[in-house]
Amino acid sequence: MKSCLLLLLVAASFTAVHADEFAWDVPDRVWIDFGGAYNSVSTLVSVTTPDGLGAAFDFEKVFDIPGSELAGRMFGTVRISEQRRYIDFGFVDIRRSGTRVLEEDVQFGDYLFETGSNVTAKFNSGFIYAAFRYDFLHLEQIRISGSAGITWLDMGVGLQGEATHTNPNDPSESLTESVDERVSVGLPVPMFGMNMDWALTRRLVLRTYSRFFRINVSSVNGSLFETGIRLNWYFAKHFGMGVGYDRTDLKIDDVSLGNGDKGKFDYAISGFGLYFNLAF
Repeated sequence: MKSCLLLLLVAASFTAVHADEFAWDVPDRVWIDFGGAYNSVSTLVSVTTPDGLGAAFDFEKVFDIPGSELAGRMFGTVRISEQRRYIDFGFVDIRRSGTRVLEEDVQFGDYLFETGSNVTAKFNSGFIYAAFRYDFLHLEQIRISGSAGITWLDMGVGLQGEATHTNPNDPSESLTESVDERVSVGLPVPMFGMNMDWALTRRLVLRTYSRFFRINVSSVNGSLFETGIRLNWYFAKHFGMGVGYDRTDLKIDDVSLGNGDKGKFDYAISGFGLYFNLAF
C-alpha cells in the first residue's frame, strides 16, 4: 500500500500546474508533512463464534499492552488544477504487543485463555487515505474545501498461549493446547470531510480537517471519524516545521471475520506530533 501512495504522488505531480504562492510566500502545488506522533490508544475487542462464544475485553488492561505509542505519520496534498482541486493522501501505522499472566479468563472466539496462563497479545492497525478535494472558498490567505475519498482500514488481532477449546472431532471433549489465534480485517471505507487552510502570516499556516463515514450493510456495521489540526511554520520558502494533534475514532459493532465469526472493535487513537514540512 505504501508503494500505491508513492505512485499516486508521482502521477499527481506530473499533472499539477504551476504553483501559486499561498499567503505570499509558500508554494502550494505539493505539500507534504511527515514525522511522528505520540499516541494515546484505547482498544475494546471481541470475537464471537456462531454459537455466541466470546466477550468484549479491554486490550490494554487485560494484556498490559502499552496505552501510548510513538508512531510515524505522513500527510500530503497535490494540486491538480490551476486552482481549487487537490488530491490528498496520508498514512499511519501502529503496532503494539504485550505479554502477561492473565488475571481473568478471556474468551476469544472458540478459545478460552484461562486465568493464570501466560499469553502474548498483538494488535496492529493501519490507515491509508486518499481523496479528491475542492475549494469552496479560495482566497490568498484562507481556503475552505470539501473532500470525498477512501480510507483503507487494516487491523489485525492475535493471541498466543495455552488455551482450551472444543475438540472438533468430538464436541463432548475439551482440548487444552498451545495456540496462535489471529483474526484480521481489511476494509475500504468511503470518507467525506471538510478542510481549512489559513495563512496566519507569510510563513505560518494553520490547517484543519475532519472526515466521517457511517456504514450498516450485511457484512459490517460501524463508523469512522478522523480529525486533526496542524500549525506549520515555514522557516524557508520550501521547508518548515509543524506541530499537530490528530484523533481517530473507529467503532465497529459487527463485522464478518470468516467461518461465521463476528468481530467487534471500539478503537480510539489520539496524540500530538512533530512534523517536517515540504512545499513546492
